[in-house]
Amino acid sequence: MIRSYQTRFHTRIINANNITPTEQDQLMSEYGVTREIINYALDKFERPRVTYNSLTHSYLMVLSLPSAAQGLANSIQSVTLLANEQDLICFTNSYSEDVMAYIDHFLTLYKDKTNLIFRIFADLIATISDNFLDEVKKHYNEQEKIEMRFQHRSHRTQTIGRLAQLQTNITFGVTSTSGNDDLVDEIYNFFDSDDNDLNLDNRTRRHLENARIESNQALKNFQLINDIAQQLSVTYNNILNNETNDVMRYLTVYSLILTIPTIVVGFYGMNMKLPLANSGWSWIFSIGITAILCIILILDMIRRHFL
Repeated sequence: MIRSYQTRFHTRIINANNITPTEQDQLMSEYGVTREIINYALDKFERPRVTYNSLTHSYLMVLSLPSAAQGLANSIQSVTLLANEQDLICFTNSYSEDVMAYIDHFLTLYKDKTNLIFRIFADLIATISDNFLDEVKKHYNEQEKIEMRFQHRSHRTQTIGRLAQLQTNITFGVTSTSGNDDLVDEIYNFFDSDDNDLNLDNRTRRHLENARIESNQALKNFQLINDIAQQLSVTYNNILNNETNDVMRYLTVYSLILTIPTIVVGFYGMNMKLPLANSGWSWIFSIGITAILCIILILDMIRRHFL
């Protein structure tokens, strides 16, 4: 669906949401959007970046934002914005259409059109970074639940699966916030470039500095929770390995102890003359020999700190 409306700054805002092939053709014919731009917009794995097309005098920004959708494939969404002097086209889908509400809110706060596009870019980065901070809080809560559940042996298999999913979600978050954090520096580069006559006014600078602070904070928090999750995973692996070693040690002890009766009984079960084999108390002697050898073996294991 394509929706278009004018703003008080005489800039047209176009929302291309879940566009169909017919609507793609409409964007190319009526709004001058190239097939390459549409491919960028439809690629949900497109990395965050900002570029400038000197032929069309337009700016393209791709940024990542968290999504409430279930499943790893939709947990992070890419939003593409194409802006020139007249139009701002925002490509969204069912999981990212909240971006339009953000843009509408920004436009009610601005007082002039100076560097309008870059202020929208900066404020989007800042707002989306705040949303990523909310995701970090959710990951912290999930991590605490995993720590509590891991203390119960009956839940460990399921808990390990939840920890693996948490690590994957955090990895997506680190990658996305890292890309969004780089966007601020890329926007600054446009003002430092000699290829255009852009001037960085104080108002735009404040917007960019706020975006830099928020995006860097989101990145640092995701990196921190990522380090904690990795350490948690290593700790759990060590615990499981130690428990496995304990089980193998006890099995080894039981195997050695049970080997002695097998040897003694098998020895006295041979069809040959053996000491004390013809006595009526031979079975007591074999049990006594077995018990003595088992006690010696147990005492030796205790001495070697094997038990």
